[in-house]
Amino acid sequence: MKELYIIACISQDHGLGKAGDLLWHISEDMQFFRTTTLDSTVVMGRKTYESIGRPLPKRQNVVLSRQDVDGVTTYRDQSVLDAFLKSIPGKKFIIGGASLYQMYLDQAEKLYLTEVASTKPADTYFPEFNRDNYTRKVLQSGEHEGVKYQIAEYTRKSPLNDLS
Repeated sequence: MKELYIIACISQDHGLGKAGDLLWHISEDMQFFRTTTLDSTVVMGRKTYESIGRPLPKRQNVVLSRQDVDGVTTYRDQSVLDAFLKSIPGKKFIIGGASLYQMYLDQAEKLYLTEVASTKPADTYFPEFNRDNYTRKVLQSGEHEGVKYQIAEYTRKSPLNDLS
C-alpha cells in the first residue's frame, strides 16, 4: 500500500506497553511522533485510541474495532479499512496496537521505530521482523533517564507488490 508507515517506540525485547500504557515517555520521541504524523491519517485499534483518550489533532483519526468509537471514523473489518486506505492520498501511519502492527507489517513501506536500549516489564510487544529486508537510518539519538535510544527509519529494500 502506497505511503503506509508504522511508527512505534520499542524496548530491546520489542516491548510496547503494559496495562494499556506506553513503556516509555520520552519527550523527543513524542515530538518526533507529533511532527512525523501531522497532517496525515493515523490508524489505531480501539485500546490504543482509548489510551490516548481523544482524537489526535491535525490528523485524520481512524480506528479498527468491532465496536463503534465516538468521535472518529471506525471500521469493523480490515478489508474495508484497506480499501479506504488505498483510496486516500497522503501518508498513513499505523500507530498501534500490537495486532495492527502485525496486520500491516508486511504492507508498510517504512517503519519509524524509537529503539530504547533497555527493557521494562511489558504485556504488549511489537512483532518480530526481518531487519535484513530493510535499510536502517538513524534519524536521532539521545538519552532518557540514563537510558540510550535511537529513532530509526527502516525502509523496505524491495518494493511492495501493490495491487491497488
